[in-house]
Amino acid sequence: MGSEKMLQQLDTTDYWEEKAEKVLSNFKYNNPDEIDIEDICWKYGIKIKPLDITFAEPYLDSEDIYFLKSFALPSEVDRRGTIFLKPGLNAIERKLLLAEEFCHIYAHHSSQLSLDIHSINKLENQAKRMSAYILMPNKFIQNVYNAAIEQPVLISNIADYFVVTEEFAHYRLELIFNRKVDSIFAIRGKVGFMEWLE
Repeated sequence: MGSEKMLQQLDTTDYWEEKAEKVLSNFKYNNPDEIDIEDICWKYGIKIKPLDITFAEPYLDSEDIYFLKSFALPSEVDRRGTIFLKPGLNAIERKLLLAEEFCHIYAHHSSQLSLDIHSINKLENQAKRMSAYILMPNKFIQNVYNAAIEQPVLISNIADYFVVTEEFAHYRLELIFNRKVDSIFAIRGKVGFMEWLE
């Protein structure tokens, strides 16, 4: 795929990307590792608490607490609420879960406790999509394309650059290319991507 086509794809946005860009427009990030989802939550008035019996029992059965890693409880005021996170998560998993729960509060304004499984799945997909746009915005993906002109950029490099998991980086690039991307490279000035065959 030529670099012109990639740039055209970068210019197309969807509804969830627009929402993510609106959030990011309130911050001045120069590099992707500066994107601080905890700071974003704080500036939006969203509290972060441990997902344990002490804090979450009024909202969840004590049995459910042990099976969840995160849970968002929107308030009825603006885009505020509380995010409950399981203690002991590694930094990247905490970041990814926090971003997704932030997106639930920002975009959905309602608790999932009373929804059916189909509605929950729809909301989960929307929040994951928006969180991918927040943590891996297009303006920084362009830097990956530029680096690929010099040498191939593997998915592990992309994940490291954005401080996310490889799985999350795959997901974000699939939003652009509609297929799995394992590497971005250039041949004779044209930037393309590759999917490893299994």
